[in-house]
Amino acid sequence: MLVKLALEPEWEAKFEPNSYGFRPGRSCHDAIGAIFSAISKKPKYVLDADIAKCFDRINHKALLDKINTYPSLRRQIKAWLKSGVIDDRIFVETTEGTPQGGCISPLLANIALHGMEQRIRDAIPGKSKPFKRYKPNLIRYADDLVILHSELEIILKCQRVLTEWLKDMGLELKPSKTKIAHTLHTHEGQEPGFDFLGFTIRQYPVGKCHSGKNHQGKILGFKTIIRKMS
Repeated sequence: MLVKLALEPEWEAKFEPNSYGFRPGRSCHDAIGAIFSAISKKPKYVLDADIAKCFDRINHKALLDKINTYPSLRRQIKAWLKSGVIDDRIFVETTEGTPQGGCISPLLANIALHGMEQRIRDAIPGKSKPFKRYKPNLIRYADDLVILHSELEIILKCQRVLTEWLKDMGLELKPSKTKIAHTLHTHEGQEPGFDFLGFTIRQYPVGKCHSGKNHQGKILGFKTIIRKMS
């Protein structure tokens, strides 16, 4: 805990704006609010992704290099990572991953995943004003994340970029929990909307009497509904 208290202020100043899991003063409701802000004026495609066994597979060397702290603290963190675990009286070596249940593990996981949002945004080239192409929105809560954009091509490119970026940390997306959907329309047999952090996010076509308007005053023709999963 002392090490966490020493490292956390430095990394809180660095962490990306749309990272919400296991951070002071942030919650899953903040992540859901960010999603609403990203889609409320325009329907979008969504890459709903999950990182496979994130806490169990983080590459130790890559993580320690990223922390980049002074030698004695690096050695101490490395010792914790390599110390192993005892489960049902059986000792298991830990050659990768962070110890789940440890108070510093969520911070170490966030450090490992830091830079993901910026990498995704850098991968999409912009254009000169006033025709600047807007960037995709990546919203992450621990090892769960969504990427939002109005163009399917951009979403597919983000998935490829994200897959390559995760390899450097020894991680990968979980195929069974990674899918592409659309917030308003059916996509390849996939019903509109998606589930995230215990909420269902979906947009429904509505008439002009129930529809909101965009920043130019144009009627949207849909309504964004977010409800708690039963």
